[in-house]
Amino acid sequence: MPPGRKRASAHVFTSEDAEHERADEAKYTTYYCKFCGQHVMTSTCDDLSALPRRRTDGALMLDLAKHPTRILAALDAEVVAVRGRDGTYEKRQRARCGTTPVGYRDASRGANARADEKGVFYIHKGALSAFDYEKDHGASAGEGIGDDAPPPPCIIAGAGGATQIDLEISQRAATHAVTKISASCVFVDVIGPAHACDGELVEFLARVLGLRLAQMSLLRGHKQTSRTLLAKGTSPRAAHAALRSALEGERVRASKIAKGMT
Repeated sequence: MPPGRKRASAHVFTSEDAEHERADEAKYTTYYCKFCGQHVMTSTCDDLSALPRRRTDGALMLDLAKHPTRILAALDAEVVAVRGRDGTYEKRQRARCGTTPVGYRDASRGANARADEKGVFYIHKGALSAFDYEKDHGASAGEGIGDDAPPPPCIIAGAGGATQIDLEISQRAATHAVTKISASCVFVDVIGPAHACDGELVEFLARVLGLRLAQMSLLRGHKQTSRTLLAKGTSPRAAHAALRSALEGERVRASKIAKGMT
């Protein structure tokens, strides 16, 4: 955060009856930042994709009167004026997860207005996900992950029958390995540098997925360490199972190494 910049932490809870909220806890859906996995929001809205979108910027419009919501994202203390396509300005108070913007609220009444007033919370497209691999399937606790675990949003059916897998690579590692599966990407260690690892990355993933090299193609992402794999001959669920198996194998290997060093 830049020096001198102030930020107000907003814990938004629109239910007026805490006891009633606890009784209806099962009706709430937890949402995480798609980029870092932190808990950002809990809401009675169980499907963000069904929310209406704002014409100006495509943001999802969450009606807080209709969907009681607790928002844990930090609200910027300052209000900013944003110019729309029609040339008019609107005042916004941005909500962030760390330094990542995840949404905003209408700040026409100033930054001191209660964030839990019955209004609209605007969520940036693609900022939140209800999927958290570690928490939902107990991987962080070392528990087994069921075969019925659904593929995360980073493993989807792509064009032409291919399965699309979003990757984040960690370069100059000791060995090739799948190290984590999150909502936003599959984390993979590679031995070489990021700018020259595509060949070894495809070969490693071909072994993991049980596919031929000709069935796979790799696209570079918006940054040096991001890639998108297009794999033909496998479904999102089968690819997820194969990657999950590789992840479990890596954890077992790392555990054995750690025990051998003690």
